[in-house]
Amino acid sequence: MAATMWMIRLLVLCALVLAVPPEDKKKSEKKASSGDKKLSDKAATLADRSATLAFNLYHAMAKEKNMENILVSPVVVASSLGLVSLGGKATTASQAKALLSADKLNDDYVHSGLSELLSEVSNSTARNVTWKMGSRLYGPSSISFTDDFVKSSKKHYNYEHSKINFRDKRSALKSINEWASQTTDGKLPEVTKDVEKTDGALIVNAMFFKPHWDERFHHKMVDNRGFMVTRSYTVGIPMMHRTGLYNYFNDEAENLQMVEMPLAHKLSSMIFIMPNHVEPLERLEKLLTREQLKVWQGKMKQRAVAISLPKVSLEVSHDLHVSTTIALHLTFHLYPLAFPKQRKD
Repeated sequence: MAATMWMIRLLVLCALVLAVPPEDKKKSEKKASSGDKKLSDKAATLADRSATLAFNLYHAMAKEKNMENILVSPVVVASSLGLVSLGGKATTASQAKALLSADKLNDDYVHSGLSELLSEVSNSTARNVTWKMGSRLYGPSSISFTDDFVKSSKKHYNYEHSKINFRDKRSALKSINEWASQTTDGKLPEVTKDVEKTDGALIVNAMFFKPHWDERFHHKMVDNRGFMVTRSYTVGIPMMHRTGLYNYFNDEAENLQMVEMPLAHKLSSMIFIMPNHVEPLERLEKLLTREQLKVWQGKMKQRAVAISLPKVSLEVSHDLHVSTTIALHLTFHLYPLAFPKQRKD
């Protein structure tokens, strides 16, 4: 029996499934081959904390007015918090570790665990994805970074460092956007339109992520259809269609259905959760917790599912403030999850 999938709005906790440690995976999943790398206890612990951070961050961001699509990499945010704890003074460093629920872990444990996790998740060759990511710490021109901090932040988090005159807004914007464009091979020519005048530091993350489905959509199975944004607003967009065997669950009590779609090499997957009827997302958002997702995943069964997905490309920027002196600016671009045009099968 097949079920047709549709969405009101695409919500992506990018790399969320990548960040969940092995013990949180379903028992029915295919066991990893002997050649697969297993995360150390440190990295698995930080993966768990990163996943918790993802849900906390999502709920906080969803409350903001005029918030549309939310696209965040928990591992990238966690790594930025690790950088803050690495270079911040006592109060700022403890705030960063507390946000990561890592305040009881020693510093070496946190930094080495996050470093391994970031390296594993961003291994584009092993995961068969296009992942272009850059992270840079901008400091005011009046300060200098210590050699130890520069070396440690490069070693653990692959951060670049730069001085910038925040009071010359035009020059600062040009410098940041040019760096982001170069880092992502021109995929993100503009990551921000504004820079606050500050005496503090600015962390900028720019990421271009192009995943590949484990089971590709056929290039002929695409057509233009109406996509219901609200009950009274429909837009015409390209829709991709495919029928296959996927982990699926229909929560009749909550009027929700969900499907898990593996990405290439089955080292990660994307989970779509959709109401059965057109409705605002607030009800679903309240249900979306780490614990509830585990419950849903535990009830999923493999079955034939007919899937229709919009062929979309998302580009989202978020500004997060860790403290009065540290700001995070994150720009993520999710490439269309579709088939390569040159392929016929």
